[in-house]
Amino acid sequence: MRVFAGALLALFATGPDLAGAGSLAVTLDAHPAPKSCAVVSTATIVAYDATTAREVAYRFVRSDGTSSPTGRIAFSGEGAVAQSVRDTWTPRGTPAWVSLEIVAPQRIRSRRVAVASRCARRMIAATH
Repeated sequence: MRVFAGALLALFATGPDLAGAGSLAVTLDAHPAPKSCAVVSTATIVAYDATTAREVAYRFVRSDGTSSPTGRIAFSGEGAVAQSVRDTWTPRGTPAWVSLEIVAPQRIRSRRVAVASRCARRMIAATH
């Protein structure tokens, strides 16, 4: 029931938080990880018309020119469904942002979410 409620909320969402095309949509949130220089990004991928099974390939795209490895999630074809995916990274440079890109079965990129890192620039350099 919780997954259906998430899909329903995303269905009615409006404004800059929702990026979508066709039968898929994405919402994204990013926040600093506790006691760390890292940032945790959480995206929800919603399949509105999920009457047939499908696989969705996605990746997190970041302001420093890096991206996460391509991940895959499967929708079973049991109606509107939302699934969450997560990424952790350490921003380099400013201004830092992250977005989620669905690469298959269709291309969708979420809006860029600004990231406020808790670490000073010299602290980030010292960790690598």
